[in-house]
Amino acid sequence: MHTRRWPRDLASGALWAAIYNGIWGVAWFTFMHREWDTALVAIKHPSPWTSEVWLLWVVLTLPIGVAVMAFVADQARAYRSAVAAAAIVWLLFSLGMLVNGVRAGLSLRVQLLDSVVNLVALLAASVISTRTTED
Repeated sequence: MHTRRWPRDLASGALWAAIYNGIWGVAWFTFMHREWDTALVAIKHPSPWTSEVWLLWVVLTLPIGVAVMAFVADQARAYRSAVAAAAIVWLLFSLGMLVNGVRAGLSLRVQLLDSVVNLVALLAASVISTRTTED
């Protein structure tokens, strides 16, 4: 990240985090919370999704967004780089979810839905926020 560009990287990263969390929020309140509740009841596990966990996640998405957008800003083909960065983050998130989900006995359905929502949110956040990195 170039020193002269840090305010723009921070702003585009904050936009990225807002878009990502906004998409997740819509998905959560429309259908994902029911999917998670059903999956957790099936394995007799309490919901990990407390308000503290949600707050921590929102806070953690800011540096993720800044890192993604700083990477994209340094690339000649910004939109292609945004998709590539989103795909890498999605792969890491999905692998983590799969490992944890299999270990906990979480249904494959909820893991797949979680992965799809993440993919949509990551792509949208990365591509839309890329506009703010352009000179």
